[in-house]
Amino acid sequence: MKNSTLRLSALLLLMSVLSISVSSQDTQFVRKHLSKLCGPEMYGRGYYKHGDGIAANYIAEQLKKLGIKSFPAGYLQPYSFNVNIINEVMVKFNGKELKFNTDYVVSPNCGSLTGTFKPVMINAKLMAKPEKFLEAVNAAPAPKVVVLDSAGLKNPDLYKFIKALATEHQLGIAALIEVFEATPGTHPGRAALKIPYIQVNRKSIPAEFNEVEMKIVNEYNENYPTQNVIGYLPGETEEYIVFTAHYDGFGSFGEGNYNAAAEDNGSGTAMVMDLARHYMQGKKPHYSIAFMLFSGEEVGLMGSNNYVKNPLFPLEKIKLVINLDMVMTGQDGVLLFNGNGRPNEAAIVQKINEEHQYMKNVENRDGTANSDHWPFQEKGVPAIFFLTKGASGRGHGPDDTYDKLPLYAYENLFKLVVAIPEELRKQEVK
Repeated sequence: MKNSTLRLSALLLLMSVLSISVSSQDTQFVRKHLSKLCGPEMYGRGYYKHGDGIAANYIAEQLKKLGIKSFPAGYLQPYSFNVNIINEVMVKFNGKELKFNTDYVVSPNCGSLTGTFKPVMINAKLMAKPEKFLEAVNAAPAPKVVVLDSAGLKNPDLYKFIKALATEHQLGIAALIEVFEATPGTHPGRAALKIPYIQVNRKSIPAEFNEVEMKIVNEYNENYPTQNVIGYLPGETEEYIVFTAHYDGFGSFGEGNYNAAAEDNGSGTAMVMDLARHYMQGKKPHYSIAFMLFSGEEVGLMGSNNYVKNPLFPLEKIKLVINLDMVMTGQDGVLLFNGNGRPNEAAIVQKINEEHQYMKNVENRDGTANSDHWPFQEKGVPAIFFLTKGASGRGHGPDDTYDKLPLYAYENLFKLVVAIPEELRKQEVK
């Protein structure tokens, strides 16, 4: 009896170790690909130096290695859109160079300018008196670099009008510098201004501000070639479960000024790749499974909109789209966008979570055009979107790095997600 007990204890211990090993391996897989996706060689998966293309080729290569099939045209679905690429940024105030993403950023639609200029300071007091504002701008030597500081101005419409004058290259204004209490985030743009538009932290403005030196070089491309990455795994039926995520990030603004874009959305990209690994290791799924990684989300859901207009199989064959965007936290639960619009699917998610307690909570939200599930939903395709709640280094800036992602509830969310197709299947056989 004693020997049997010892053998049973040893077996249980071995099973426990194996369970931990498998669980750890899943996380290691994700960490490995996050590290690569968020590395400097991908330039933030944006459009500077074709970072999006570098990322797409990497993802396609990984899907191929896993054994995921491609549709006849290959893993890449090419398309194009307008994009404003910032190739170089340098800004100095009174001879001191500012640090991008810390002291300042540039607007997504920033134009080009190189030179040294005397700034024209326009504060709330001047803005409140149009004649004084015009007098100050007209008196400045050309080319005019205007610094707008709206602190204390309680007229947002007036400020909007004055800013529009500047950005539209009126009154001889050659560049706009806008003052913020804290450095804002920035992102790629799909239009280009005629002038540079710089957004600075108030702390970066010198007490005696008398010189601005800048070199900003933009490249506006009306037909920038990009691509979605798509693969699939045949199931027992021709109906599809589609896992989606956008792989594009906020990119680089000149050499070295890149945003790793880990949480948004290296996280969802890595999870879709992990789902591909998972399904390849298991038995043949009931539903066919498609894995779709989109570019262009950060500039207006361009990749997913392109896909629904040019589907690789009939949209009517999609049983459900499960979109994953910002999914590596989870300390405070998870948001289910479009849960209110898809009550059946939301009920399935809630049922799974109640039975297994995977997530602290699942909060149903309305559907909005805030990620790549939306173009499918607008076409009448059932679509939901998971986004985890909880702190990380995330943000549209330099702190969104993969090492700051806690993966607190990653494995539990993963289990919840893979349980959804099985619950859908159970509904069919009732």
